[in-house]
Amino acid sequence: MRKDILATILLGSLSTGLYAGGDIGGITTFENTDAAMAEVESVEPKKVEPKVIKEVKKEVKKEVKKEEPKKEGGLYVVAKGISIAGDDANGLSTDSGYGAGLDLGYGFGNGLAVELGANFAKNKLNNPAENEASYKTVDLSLVYTFDITKNWGIFGKVGYAQENTKINALNVDDSDNGVIYGGGLEYNINDNYGIVAEYEGSAIDNSLRGDVVGLGLKYNF
Repeated sequence: MRKDILATILLGSLSTGLYAGGDIGGITTFENTDAAMAEVESVEPKKVEPKVIKEVKKEVKKEVKKEEPKKEGGLYVVAKGISIAGDDANGLSTDSGYGAGLDLGYGFGNGLAVELGANFAKNKLNNPAENEASYKTVDLSLVYTFDITKNWGIFGKVGYAQENTKINALNVDDSDNGVIYGGGLEYNINDNYGIVAEYEGSAIDNSLRGDVVGLGLKYNF
């Protein structure tokens, strides 16, 4: 009996000592967690610098169209329709009429040009009535053109012509020579094409043709 009591006391003492030493039971350690938190707090956040996007402006060069200089000089041709006024000569009288002409010219580049022209026209006789007269004219002229603007020009001309007149009903076939003169306006559509309006008079004796008004299309080669 005494042995049982001693054994019980001894076991109780042992149990109390072991609990006091801290070797028994679950112990929670916070040392590692505290160190990790301290390390996180000691790390400074990295500053992220914003990227600056620079706008690159491309300079757009405007194409400046340079006006091409007007063609100076060279070969040209004028095809035209003409109207003749009629005249009185040698007891005969003619009415107005119509015809066509062609001028071949060469410009020297300073406003001056030389032209070789050929015209064909016809009109009616007033006395005797209903008879027809026809005219063939060849001339060589000197022409000077003054540019008013880029497109408009005014010109004058003087030359010498040979005119052949035929009236079949009266058996007339005559040729006369004389000075011709005139002037007009020219409109340049572009470097190649233009419109020409002109007046031409003559000092040819015995001419039944009369003064001439023409409208034509000019082509520069």
